Amino acid sequence: MPNRPDHTVLPVDAELTPGARNAIRDCLRLQPNERITIITDEATCDIAAALQTEVEKVGAEHAVFILEEMAERPLKGMPQAVLDDLATSQVSIFCAQAQRGELTSRMQMSDIVNKNHIRHGHMVNISRQIMREGMRADFKAIDALSQRLVERVRRTRRVTCRTPAGTDYTADLSSNLRWLKTSGIITP
Repeated sequence: MPNRPDHTVLPVDAELTPGARNAIRDCLRLQPNERITIITDEATCDIAAALQTEVEKVGAEHAVFILEEMAERPLKGMPQAVLDDLATSQVSIFCAQAQRGELTSRMQMSDIVNKNHIRHGHMVNISRQIMREGMRADFKAIDALSQRLVERVRRTRRVTCRTPAGTDYTADLSSNLRWLKTSGIITP
């Protein structure tokens, strides 16, 4: 049975709040009329609690699954209850530590995400340090810079990098490449 708490199950560490806010509001752009599935594990429950608190502030319907409560780890496959719930969501987060032999379970999850065009935050092996540092980045500024960079490389055939320290590097860019922007703002 899915874990559907009305409130967070753990106290939320204030140090994780800014990163959780960025993940939910800026990266995933969760809306109150959407549904989100959060998949976590015992090792990452504190981060999941911070994410869940931000989801509750947005007012979106949600379900939280703690993998060890659903099946023995390492997972042989993603528990069916998790996959069924995921298929009803517009947004999802995998916020857990990877274990050897679990790739198949994450592939099952990714199949549902791709089939249903779910905005998915794949926070595999997320850590408190990443939440306190990298997840506090200004993702809107990163997205704007990434867009300018992608537009530039799409029409560029050669890049040269020279620095006062002695770097002298030239790269030829293939016109056959399809440049994609990956700024941290998630699209389906």
